[in-house]
Amino acid sequence: MANDAALVAKVANVLLSQECQRINFRWGKLHVNAKAYRAVVFAMVDSRIHLHEAKGKYKLDSDTEAEYRGATETLIIKPHLNLSSIYNRMTIVHESTHAIQDAELEDEWVWHLDKEATAFVAEWLLDIYSSPDPRHLKNNPDPDDPIELIALEIARSLAGRPGASPDPAAMRRLGDAIFKDPTYSVTMALHPWNRGDGVPEPDFP
Repeated sequence: MANDAALVAKVANVLLSQECQRINFRWGKLHVNAKAYRAVVFAMVDSRIHLHEAKGKYKLDSDTEAEYRGATETLIIKPHLNLSSIYNRMTIVHESTHAIQDAELEDEWVWHLDKEATAFVAEWLLDIYSSPDPRHLKNNPDPDDPIELIALEIARSLAGRPGASPDPAAMRRLGDAIFKDPTYSVTMALHPWNRGDGVPEPDFP
């Protein structure tokens, strides 16, 4: 079934924005950049990545704004999600980064913590690039959340350095923080490695 054009346009407004298109960093074989986010948009336009609002069989937890499910190449977003909110725009970038991982790391076994870590770094880069003064962010990290604090630290080290890679030691600290978080710890313990199955190629060259 074809994606709803209005819903695609809503998500594309985030991924094709100037601030998202400035995101550009590498981690191993992964390259998170403007081209990769455009590829996600094109895949939504072609319905190679399925896009749904959360209802019926496409359910989200009450505290979840969006979720990418790699097994079915599906992005689900909360109905009427306000994408003028920087927090919600960061969430869309986070989940779309998982779609990039799915496409770029097809048939690669990837440490699950790395997948979450790079998605967190991407969302904080969006916040930095969305803020007229990066010293005063539109969305500030929770001072009691080590994931947000470390991801922002890494994002600041990458901002303005296209194609740079994060410091491995910092990424390990971020991975440790993610693993200790109850939201992720069970999944990470049960499924520490994840193998991407790719995103279908377009029908045209």
